[in-house]
Amino acid sequence: MKRSLSKLTRTAILLALTVLFQSLRVIMPFMPANISQYVVGSLVNLCLIVTAVTIGIKGGAVIAIVAPVIAFFQGFTLSAILVGPIALGNLVLVVIVALLYKKSMVLAFATGAIAKFVTLYIGIVLIVLPFFLPGAPAQLQLAFSWPQLVTASIGGVLAALVLPILDKAVK
Repeated sequence: MKRSLSKLTRTAILLALTVLFQSLRVIMPFMPANISQYVVGSLVNLCLIVTAVTIGIKGGAVIAIVAPVIAFFQGFTLSAILVGPIALGNLVLVVIVALLYKKSMVLAFATGAIAKFVTLYIGIVLIVLPFFLPGAPAQLQLAFSWPQLVTASIGGVLAALVLPILDKAVK
């Protein structure tokens, strides 16, 4: 019981951090959208990865799914139809990192970043935008292509720096 309450608490804290990081777009309106994507996206991916490693797939799945829903209600996502593919991309990152981390941190973070990028590219750029949002701005197509690989990779680098600190703090 105590262990599950601890996981629930940590999941809630990481979800709150994720939402806070997503909200940086409001706090930093002076920052160009493409720069904002790198800052916010990297920090959100950091939270997803830290959750996958420290809590596991269940906690990571909560954040992977809830964060894009909240981002939509915050007005950061153009259309509700994008929420599903974004959540799926996040979930792919979480599952891969959670499953591979004990074998190799580098393998887990690299594979997770690539898989998230591929999932988002196929789901949004190749399916959603052409078939469901054909009039969407061109920068939306760019936002869900290679910058996703960059932000997931930066999130992995940040996680590699943060996880040892968290590990020491827990012990």
